[in-house]
Order: sequence, then structure tokens, then C-alpha cells
Amino acid sequence: MQIRHAKRGDEGQLAFLLEDHERHYGNPIAEGAGAHGATFLVEAPPGGTMCLVAEREDGRLVGFAILNPYFPGPNLTHGLYLKELYVAGDARSAGVGEKLIEGIRSLAQSRGDTPVLWTTGEANAGSQRFYDRLGMRREKKVYYVMDL
Repeated sequence: MQIRHAKRGDEGQLAFLLEDHERHYGNPIAEGAGAHGATFLVEAPPGGTMCLVAEREDGRLVGFAILNPYFPGPNLTHGLYLKELYVAGDARSAGVGEKLIEGIRSLAQSRGDTPVLWTTGEANAGSQRFYDRLGMRREKKVYYVMDL
């Protein structure tokens, strides 16, 4: 298993994973709708959105982590916001999520980022168990959304 940045040539598999992610959370999504997002992630300019992918030895992508830089953090540090972490259903419980978290940690450390932040849905008990098992610290926050 290799964790690496998404690159040109990954668009097809990444689009499939993006669509699979939406279906996993019960969102209706048209076949092929992930293509635009996959292209965005592969072609994101330096300093912007980053996408790590989990690639099996056979070349199949089985997961992704989408991250965005933020500033300021505590004491005017900069950090990363983990927007999405997803592992394909047939690759769960095989260590892929842990490998993606290790990749995020390595990326953040190499950039000098501190901390990495993210949220889960209040009812997403599976993700919460996963992060708790890895020893991630919970914080009580209020999450706001501006609908446009």
C-alpha cells in the first residue's frame, strides 16, 4: 500500500471513489458526476487543496484524504483541515484508513503544519470509533454553515 499525492492519470479512479463516497453517505449522485471533482483535485494549484490517495500494489486506488491549508492556527501557526477521508467498502478494516492518517501526519510534519483539524457528523459513530481508536483528541466546537 502506497500513500501519495493524487496525480494526472488518477482522474478515472478518483472520480469513481468520489461518487462512491457520496453514495456511502446516502447522497444521490449521477454516474460520472465525480469527474469534475477528480480533475479539480489532480490539477489543484500549489498551496491549495491537496489530495492523498491510497494505492494498492496492483495500482487500484482504494481511498483518499482531501486536505486544505488554513491560517491562523494557535500562536499564528498554519495547519491542515481534513475535509474528507474515505476508504472504499471492500478495502475497509485492512489498515487503509490508518495508512492515510499516517500519510496526513507525515505531510503535515513536512510542511511544518500544526494542528490537523477535522469534523465528523454527530451520528457518524463508525468514523468516531476509528479516530478514537487512533487516539485523536476530541474538542467541543459549534459548527456553522452558511447556505447560499
